[in-house]
Amino acid sequence: MLSTPEIITRPDQPFAAFRISLERTDIPSKAPPLLGEVAGWLATHGAAPAGAPFFSYLAMPEDGPLLMEVGFPTASLLLGDARVRTGIIPAGRFARLIHTGPYDGLYQANVALGEWLGKQGMAHPMPEQVPGEYEAALLEIYHTDPAAEPDPQKWETEVAFRLGR
Repeated sequence: MLSTPEIITRPDQPFAAFRISLERTDIPSKAPPLLGEVAGWLATHGAAPAGAPFFSYLAMPEDGPLLMEVGFPTASLLLGDARVRTGIIPAGRFARLIHTGPYDGLYQANVALGEWLGKQGMAHPMPEQVPGEYEAALLEIYHTDPAAEPDPQKWETEVAFRLGR
């Protein structure tokens, strides 16, 4: 189930994440386990997640691997290292919707949000089309922890496309 899309404004969001390159088919098996590693890294650096985990898609070529980050928002900008990147997703306007259900529906949720923007006459650039790594962020924010809610029909994931400042 998809919520009604909307345009919102978000503030700057510091984060800590692993950056990975992988095929689309590998996302379900390779990306989620990295969240525990990022949480562990935060704990060893005296920090904690400041919100729900996310996937940020930085490059999505039609053929070949995606470039994405798997991480958590943080309360402030931390100093990364060779293992974990830190940075800021810049403030700006975002189109978003909430997908309720299993993760295998997220691709269609992304398509639906893009189609809604098209009907509004609003284009959203793909990340690899604009300068600045996060100027066109495509985010999936996982608001439901599957360990706390085992029923995938109740999982809520926010899909958000950054539209600019």
